[in-house]
Amino acid sequence: MQIRKGTEADIPAIVELLKSSLGEGLIQKSERLWNWKHMENPHGVSPVLIAEADGQVVGVRAFLRWQWKYKGQVLRAIRAVDTATHPEFQGKGIFKKLTLQGLKDAKMQGIDLVYNTPNDSSKPGYLKMGWKEMGRMALKLKVNLLAYKHHSLPILPEQNWTKLAELLPKLSNPSDLADQVQTLLSPVYIQWRYQDNPLFDYYYLSDYQSYVLFFRFKSHSFGQELRIVDLLVDKQKFNKEANKELSRTFQKLNKACFLASASGRHFQLVRSVYPGMGIIPVIDKGPIVTLRNVNLQEKVFAELSKQENWGYAIGDMELF
Repeated sequence: MQIRKGTEADIPAIVELLKSSLGEGLIQKSERLWNWKHMENPHGVSPVLIAEADGQVVGVRAFLRWQWKYKGQVLRAIRAVDTATHPEFQGKGIFKKLTLQGLKDAKMQGIDLVYNTPNDSSKPGYLKMGWKEMGRMALKLKVNLLAYKHHSLPILPEQNWTKLAELLPKLSNPSDLADQVQTLLSPVYIQWRYQDNPLFDYYYLSDYQSYVLFFRFKSHSFGQELRIVDLLVDKQKFNKEANKELSRTFQKLNKACFLASASGRHFQLVRSVYPGMGIIPVIDKGPIVTLRNVNLQEKVFAELSKQENWGYAIGDMELF
């Protein structure tokens, strides 16, 4: 068996391995999804490693590139995501071999850190390989009891992505003034992340002048969840009137949904920008976040290991 870098020619075999090893689950595996996620990502093409035995792909490890901003510095990161081992080759240490080789490659490529949101079964393995647990993602929730078991989606306002594109260069994260870790934004990134996403349908609220709130719907047994994934503003134009307009249009959607959710960290930093999100306090009930230092100074990594230094929106951390 050999470990080598994956190529475009390996994509069909990689997708088949993901299907046979992991099943379809909630996220459908396809070459289209792989290409969007790992080849078209504006943060960069994903480093991919595969394990090969007798010409067959029996293991894969992909690291999604991401760029974060922190105190004026751009952090080059990778997120440990798509991983699979052929059922007949499990228990042979392929996962660990691929991961450790990925860390060596990341060191050589100047990557600053690795992060991911492991489940309870995979977390111990990461901790043994040097990952640090940052804690659970903070969430802000709003419950609308009148929409319990209501599954019909609300009527959406105009979704004119061409018109929205004219506004995107003027927008920024409203928490920009805080020294918090946040995604390095660009119009190309926003289009890739939300407009072109082949996995989920994302929508937005905007006055096409001063703000855009991106969201998606997720169906549950209790009804619909309205998930706020990003909120961006033009700081020169976003005023009280714009805030009122955002709140008014948001509440129209919220009436049809049992649950509204947003990033607790982002909400805490810029709550005055958010529409009304009710009285439930921010809770640490999201996925566990783990980090692995690669090339950062220990002092900087220690700061990043504290959740209070992060200002992520759900769209920055959502698994896709």
